[in-house]
Amino acid sequence: MDQNNNSNRDPDSTDASITLDPKKLSFSQAQGYEALPGQLKLGELPDSARTQIWNLLYSFLESSAKQFDGFLGIHIWGDWEYVLKSTHCNFDNLALDDWENGFEVNRQKLRRQIELDSFNHVFDRLQFMMRHKSCPLEFAVGLKLVFMDCRLAYTVELGPPPTILSAATREEGAALIESLQTLRQAGLAASASHLLNAGQNINQRDWAGGVRESIHAVESVARIIDPDASRTLAPALKSIEEQGELHPALKKAFVKIYGYTSDEQGIRHALLDGTTAKVGMDEAVFMLGACASFASYLWRKHVSGAKS
Repeated sequence: MDQNNNSNRDPDSTDASITLDPKKLSFSQAQGYEALPGQLKLGELPDSARTQIWNLLYSFLESSAKQFDGFLGIHIWGDWEYVLKSTHCNFDNLALDDWENGFEVNRQKLRRQIELDSFNHVFDRLQFMMRHKSCPLEFAVGLKLVFMDCRLAYTVELGPPPTILSAATREEGAALIESLQTLRQAGLAASASHLLNAGQNINQRDWAGGVRESIHAVESVARIIDPDASRTLAPALKSIEEQGELHPALKKAFVKIYGYTSDEQGIRHALLDGTTAKVGMDEAVFMLGACASFASYLWRKHVSGAKS
């Protein structure tokens, strides 16, 4: 099986034909008996997506399966042996002497985990594997394409490190990745790291943590642009605005959003009364996208202003 057939496509490109070409629709969809394929909700990983994820993983395992003289049966060798052994010990927290590199035992175990585990545990496993030093980048690229083709409410950011991020639409996913690339290319690793942490918090259903990390990404960029500003966002934005690099209306809008995160208990400040923060998935995903875009926007405006 060709494990790289998916990686020949540009993982950052969009394919409008997936939604617009009637030839891509089933008879039931074309005739209106079933809903047209649409973006799936966060927190969902349908069987069809699990199957495609497994098929991708199986293709890599199959390419690593070999039989040697002196060994009974087919075994997994090379890079994937190291990835699976590390997953066994450091992700599943199982004893090293229980590890087996037999192809069939690993095939059965991994397929069961992909098909039956909760969606977040599947993502945790995939992310651990992608981040292993022996895991080929082609696996992360292929997984990114699977997420796109299945139109999941998640995207794979190739990193480093490779990270599964929440994005309600394909366009939001593309914008998020573009912002991360802008921040990394500018050397703003701290801001990019906050965004990655926000995405992981959202995947773990820590909505308040996702909002908090998202706003920290903007704070990080603002402080680098204006080191003399106070270590809060509002004064830094005011300083940037005075330099003519930020429209007053946009600054005002983001200060209000920042005020929301400051006022809402449990987001940027500890809970005082034992209740939970009044923030949910929708707010967390919105803040991730908004803060990613705003952080990269601030830096681009700063660079363009410095050149003029």
